[in-house]
Amino acid sequence: MKPVSAETERRLREALTQLMAADERLSVANLARRAGVSRATANRAVAIRSELREAEAGRQGAAPAPVDNDEQSRAASENILAQHAQLRALLRGEERRRNADIGNVIPILRR
Repeated sequence: MKPVSAETERRLREALTQLMAADERLSVANLARRAGVSRATANRAVAIRSELREAEAGRQGAAPAPVDNDEQSRAASENILAQHAQLRALLRGEERRRNADIGNVIPILRR
C-alpha cells in the first residue's frame, strides 16, 4: 500500500482538528471530505486513522480498539483472490457458451 504524501497527511490532520472543533461525526468519509481527498487516500493514512479512532474513543469515553493491519491486509488479499476466481469462472462459462453457439451457426453460401 502506497503511503500518503506529507502534504496530504498535513491536510488530513488539519481536517481532523476541524472536525473535532466543529463537533462533527468522526468518520473516514467526513475526514476525507473535509481534507479534499478520496476515502481511499484517507484510509491509506494509517497514522491519521489511528488518531481518528483515538479521538472518537475519547469522545465516547472508551479505549480505542486495536487494529491488526496484517489481518486487514490478509483479509483484503483473500477477498481479491476470491473475486478473481469468480471472474475466471464466469469468463470460462461465457467462453463455453460462445463455443457451443459456434456449432449452431449455419453458414450462408454465396452462389
